[in-house]
Amino acid sequence: MNNNKVTMQQIADKLGISKVSVSKAINNQEGISQELRKKILSVAVEMGYMPKKKFTTADKQDYKLAFFTPKRYFFENENFYSQIFYYLNKECSDAHYTLSVFIINAEDEHAGILPSIYLNDDFDGVFVGGEMESSYIQNLLRFQKPVILIDFYKPGLDLDCILVDNFYIGYEATTYLIQNGHKRIGFVGNIEQASSIADRFYGYQKALAENQLTYSKEWNIVNNEPLTGLYTENISLPGEMPTAFLCYCDMAAFYLIKTLSSRNLHVPQDISIISFDNTEISISSIPPLTTVDISKKQLANHAFRQMLLRLDNPDSNTQRVIVSTKLVIRSSVRHISCDG
Repeated sequence: MNNNKVTMQQIADKLGISKVSVSKAINNQEGISQELRKKILSVAVEMGYMPKKKFTTADKQDYKLAFFTPKRYFFENENFYSQIFYYLNKECSDAHYTLSVFIINAEDEHAGILPSIYLNDDFDGVFVGGEMESSYIQNLLRFQKPVILIDFYKPGLDLDCILVDNFYIGYEATTYLIQNGHKRIGFVGNIEQASSIADRFYGYQKALAENQLTYSKEWNIVNNEPLTGLYTENISLPGEMPTAFLCYCDMAAFYLIKTLSSRNLHVPQDISIISFDNTEISISSIPPLTTVDISKKQLANHAFRQMLLRLDNPDSNTQRVIVSTKLVIRSSVRHISCDG
């Protein structure tokens, strides 16, 4: 039976009792016997009644929350998502909530297999850090718990998202390269891997188009394996090299530098590089990377607060929260003459 058509009054009519008694049973209120309460709840389940319970943070002080992330992202972006989890866990700990982490391998993600620990426990809400398959997220939604997406969105899924404006930062970073005299600019990243990569790529294309610069497919290279997230320096380089590359994350830039070095090409003397995320590897890289700083702390903070809002207001409109970014200038970009 469709839950939307099952009402408390229908349950009351079937049992021959008042709607008030049904309401007390479903909302765990006093005023009826335990025997009657069990009977009402049993019939409610049998009829397919699924109440949308309204939680408030004042009513409950021990939320159990879950953080899901694909295993490949613990390789892909160095410590990007682990840092988000760290800050999110601190927010939860300070509020006396529990946060459990579930790292999902590619096979389980594709098959839609949820961890048995998650299935056997009663979690109040779920954070998903890093893009997962829509079918897997749909599987999480079967439990009718709030789901907050961190650092990605999914067309067709009306869920709260905490994001950066990846299109704009792709445009901004590319514009910085152009302002430094670069006209032949390549892109490192697989746009089919994640919406964030695709958005950065299209921002890059916009900057090229605005400046009447040519985009070459030969200059779009991929140096990681999408399913595992593992990187390699053993890739083919274009026959005619660009003067600069926009890399979709710091780790991709780090491996590209290793590839270039093995071909006796140096950064930034021969090739300039700019990346995203401002992780630790962007600082330890030689040379240190010019990169777009994305605050992992802000992503976690906004995700936590949005979860509390969603728990308190389960029927409110979904929100898309945009976290601010900034360009961090280091030494991986060289200014070249206008005819470079």
